[in-house]
Amino acid sequence: MAIKMQYTIENITHTSVRYLTGIKAYFVGLILLLISCPGTAQNNNKKELIAADYSLWSYLTLQKLSENAKWISYSLSYQNGNDTLFVKNSTNSKTFTFPGASGGKFYADKWFLIKSPNGELKITDLLTSKQENIEKVVQYDLSVYTKDILILKKVNHEKKQLQLKNLATGKSLILEDVDKYWYNQQNDGLVYTSKSGNHTIISLFNLRDKTTSVIANTTAACDYSDITWQKNGKSVAFIKHPLENDKKTESTSVGYYDIEQAKLYTFNPSIQDIFPANMKIFSSSFEKLSISDDGRRIFFGMEKTTAPIDPLQTQIWNADDKFLYPVKVNNDNWNKIAKVAVWWPQQNRFSPITDNEFPKMMLSGDQKYAFIYNPATYEPQENRDAPLDIYILNLETGERKLVLQNQSTGGGTSISIFEKHIAYFKNKDWWIYDITRGLHRNLTKELGVFFSDNESDWPEEASPFGNPAWIQADNTLLVYDKYDIWSIALDGSSARRLTKGRENKTTYRIAPQSPQLYDKMNYDGGYKIMYQPSERLVLKTEALEHKGYCFWDKKNGVQPLLDKKMHTSRLLTGQNNDCYVYQEENYNFPPRLLFKQNSNSKEKVLFQSNPQHFKYNWGRSKLISYTNSKGTILNGVLFYPANYNSQIKYPMIVHLYEKQSKELYKYVNPSQNNPTGFNISNFTSNGYFVFLPDIVYEIENPGPSAVDCVVSATKKVIDSESIDRSRIGITGHSYGGYETDYIITQTDMFAAAVAGAAITDFVNGYLWVVPGYGIPNFYHYEFGQLRIGKSLYEDYPAYLRNSPLYHADKVNTPLLSWAGDQDGQIDHNQTIEFYLALRRLGKINTMLLYPGANHVLMEKKHQEDLTQRIEQWFDYYLKDKKESVSSLKKGNIPQ
Repeated sequence: MAIKMQYTIENITHTSVRYLTGIKAYFVGLILLLISCPGTAQNNNKKELIAADYSLWSYLTLQKLSENAKWISYSLSYQNGNDTLFVKNSTNSKTFTFPGASGGKFYADKWFLIKSPNGELKITDLLTSKQENIEKVVQYDLSVYTKDILILKKVNHEKKQLQLKNLATGKSLILEDVDKYWYNQQNDGLVYTSKSGNHTIISLFNLRDKTTSVIANTTAACDYSDITWQKNGKSVAFIKHPLENDKKTESTSVGYYDIEQAKLYTFNPSIQDIFPANMKIFSSSFEKLSISDDGRRIFFGMEKTTAPIDPLQTQIWNADDKFLYPVKVNNDNWNKIAKVAVWWPQQNRFSPITDNEFPKMMLSGDQKYAFIYNPATYEPQENRDAPLDIYILNLETGERKLVLQNQSTGGGTSISIFEKHIAYFKNKDWWIYDITRGLHRNLTKELGVFFSDNESDWPEEASPFGNPAWIQADNTLLVYDKYDIWSIALDGSSARRLTKGRENKTTYRIAPQSPQLYDKMNYDGGYKIMYQPSERLVLKTEALEHKGYCFWDKKNGVQPLLDKKMHTSRLLTGQNNDCYVYQEENYNFPPRLLFKQNSNSKEKVLFQSNPQHFKYNWGRSKLISYTNSKGTILNGVLFYPANYNSQIKYPMIVHLYEKQSKELYKYVNPSQNNPTGFNISNFTSNGYFVFLPDIVYEIENPGPSAVDCVVSATKKVIDSESIDRSRIGITGHSYGGYETDYIITQTDMFAAAVAGAAITDFVNGYLWVVPGYGIPNFYHYEFGQLRIGKSLYEDYPAYLRNSPLYHADKVNTPLLSWAGDQDGQIDHNQTIEFYLALRRLGKINTMLLYPGANHVLMEKKHQEDLTQRIEQWFDYYLKDKKESVSSLKKGNIPQ
């Protein structure tokens, strides 16, 4: 899949002196005219931005808000790595600074804790400003009920101790020889392991009464891991590993400890008759140890011991194999994929859930059923993801039955697990399957609203707009249409639109307020967020030129909060009041933090990032509307040159990638470090217009569609703005690189072009194996972004018609092309092929190939090199800076 470039990352520009010396005489004359005519530019007292100034810019990130919103933490990060975390009072100017730090935790609006990468824990009393530093800290947690800090720290290279430090009294309790601990906030308990000689003890400690009870104390040398708590804190489970020299006599086992009964249950595979002899207990993020909510079932992973692959063995690729050879050998018919099993400790009963027939699973909301499936059922096929036959397995009885057949899981559908229901999207509607009653119900058929994009220009069925959450007590499902949020009863009895976005074309989406509210993993699926009926939701709103936030609750409905012609983000609300803080920015206004005591109070600026911005000439952004040849009204964003003078004709760079009008209000730091070499602010500060047009596509004709939209948009801007039509450049990366290469085969409108990681040959690209997925690239063309909609053999002319390579003889635009030679998204040989074609045809082309680089450039030296070369290329062809390209051609690419 193509990766869309990010603008807010990093880039570079040139001095005003270099700007003047490289421009033709008539252009110099115009600048002198500008100097003699005060008032035509923004502000002649401001400075011109040069590359040496870029290091002044930082990136602002709002981090956390304390419980009652008295304190806010935020960070500033710089290209040179001199990052700093700040903690600021929301009502006065009191601020604490933590150089080189990140993260941190507030506690009761009084303390702030933060651990440095070198293990120093800094505890700051925000009221008295007293600070305490504790060195060699491995891990820490906060006990809300007892006001204890749990601090695990190294005593020496072999020993660690757990310090329970009470913030209110300052007193501490020390537990010696603690190796690891796992804290549970629900019951203020912690499980910890301690060493005594060669023995490891696992214990339970109650923070409220400061009592300890031993869970297990074995005479055999072992280690404990993967401690997991029951949701209500009434039990714990763990994996016990024999140490290396005892593995021949001991096997890895699972322990389960019932806290109320003070009873330990042990699952030992070696004495289980039905446990597979060639498997062992295993844990990972997909086969993790977990406890059912009722504490009756323990889930754990099993892994088969397999022999390593001989790298010299002959590879056999059969056309009827379910998967291509690399995936086939890694799976080995699912033998190499870990499985999941369930254990009933009170009954000492065990049963595998997944196996080679059904290797993937999700649990029901009450963990009494599993939904199992095999991703290979419909393989081989052409799309990226095959449809699934999903079965429900009753864990108690072992009964299995088919509940969803030929269910798409890729671009067309979504599956969500709830208490006793499974929600899924099929045939453009949301459905529910009632596990208890065994019934399917269409929830949205009668609503007359599209819950997936009916205007999608991709060949496959459009994805649903989303199913973000549910409200358990109300038995309602929350789903999105294009604009609004709907609450739909699981029994189909009611459906209510919670917002009114369709009326004014404003999109409403839920903005979770903490990481705990995001989807949680459910083995090979996920659990959706669960809200309470009385809970107030924070919603993000977005219209074409308006962004903001609002609240919604069941009693009051939508309550307006923010609505601005700005980019607003990261709104955080107080847990116990109506205070909130958020971040806002515009293209010509750097990010700042604002605070409000409530929705009716006046905004207060807490922090303004990059104040040096206001000392420099800067551009501005403007939304542009245009119409393509099909009569479709589209938008684009035009960025003006810094110190703009309408009496001057400026060069312009057109940047391509599908729809980019959402970039209207984004602030862009000038930078030399850009993963795709392109930076809007670098160019506007160097005397360029930059234009980002939206593009829509016709199936089978992505290339001609791009030409139509981009040429129409560019003509509209040239006709309405002070732009020199002879000095227009075009650039793009990935899919934008493809669009760039194709457009210059069809028009001579552009005086120079830069294309990165471009697709140039649809035939070759179709018959390529995607390294990251180990699958054929068919889907990209038949169902995905390249929008042919048919196979190579159903519409061979379309593959030729849309390939820049087969029209290379028509290129008259000087092209700078680049790629990383380890690109796992688009074959870098596509860039080489286009270079060879242009070379053979005697066209102007320079190719940059970055060693060891992927789809975007991550090495800073590569980023700087590419940024400079792109700017040199455009300076030469659009500003007649003769030294630029000679420098580019002579320079060595960093190794």
